[in-house]
Amino acid sequence: MTGKFVRLVLGALCTSLALVGTSLSATAAPGAPSALARTVYYSASGYSAEADQAAQIWNSRVPNLRLVRGGNATIRISATNGGGSRAYPCGLGCATIYIDNRDVAAGNYALRIVAHEIGHGLGLPDTYNGICSYLMSGGSAGTSCRNVNPNAQEANRVNQLFAGRGVAAAGTPDVYARG
Repeated sequence: MTGKFVRLVLGALCTSLALVGTSLSATAAPGAPSALARTVYYSASGYSAEADQAAQIWNSRVPNLRLVRGGNATIRISATNGGGSRAYPCGLGCATIYIDNRDVAAGNYALRIVAHEIGHGLGLPDTYNGICSYLMSGGSAGTSCRNVNPNAQEANRVNQLFAGRGVAAAGTPDVYARG
């Protein structure tokens, strides 16, 4: 009972912190049906160029979302050596992300890994289906997969979440499984 209560309180706290780092913006993607896009701030102390590219990819496919570097970052990306690339989601638009240098050295595409892990911060789970066209299939698609784009289903789900029709729960880390 006490463990469940602590998890409930921590989940509520993480969700509250995620909302502090997000705001509404009157600027939506060109041609977007939504008049308001939620802005989520990110920082990258590792894989910085890939983080910027991944943010542009997500921004171009999800009208209800604007990923912006700086501000009160609720998605934080760092490089690490060991443990696998992983995301620790802490609510919708919130995650601590580690990109494992060993995954990149093993031939996994860094931009795909970063875009995939950001997907967890945006509310998407792993699929591990081995299909390269699914960004959230992660490393199960193999090192030859260079797809960095969420497919229509993945983009639509994030768009729904950021339109306020869904809630992403905080939970255990999502690991970029090596294929």
